[in-house]
Amino acid sequence: MLRIITKIFCALSVLVAVASLQPAFAQTGEPWKRVCQDDTKIESCRIAQQLYLNKNVDGKKQTVGRVLSLTVLYLFVPQTGQRQPFMSIIMPLGVDLRAGAKIKVDEGQEIPLRFLQCTKAGCAASVGLDTKLLEAMKAGNRLRVAFRPWGSKETAVLNASLKGFTKGVNSLK
Repeated sequence: MLRIITKIFCALSVLVAVASLQPAFAQTGEPWKRVCQDDTKIESCRIAQQLYLNKNVDGKKQTVGRVLSLTVLYLFVPQTGQRQPFMSIIMPLGVDLRAGAKIKVDEGQEIPLRFLQCTKAGCAASVGLDTKLLEAMKAGNRLRVAFRPWGSKETAVLNASLKGFTKGVNSLK
């Protein structure tokens, strides 16, 4: 029982840090990176962005851990016979799964997400990128990902850059 309480406390501590240290998120270089298992096969490619939490430790900035992972890829959908874009979002452990999560581009409409599963890498949600959302992301500046830490009434909002998104997603077609 003590082990479970300790794990919950650690997860909550990370989420409190996420909510209170919003400006301390780090991204270096181009935010959206293209990753391919095989450069000759477009269907093996995706674009991804990671957000990390930085913290000052003994006067030096150190990366504490990843707090958000975004991956966009095209998947073949048998019902349509076409490849369609999807985005996978991995948020930190310790989120309130009952509350779900939300995304929105800039000041646009909120899109609710349901969690699929939690693993030691974090809690995952997925969303199909229909034409409206895909165009909004191409034209937008930031993607806001919102979730509620377990035991909190406050919602944590993480801002991911959409700089380079259009170039990246167009490279997947």
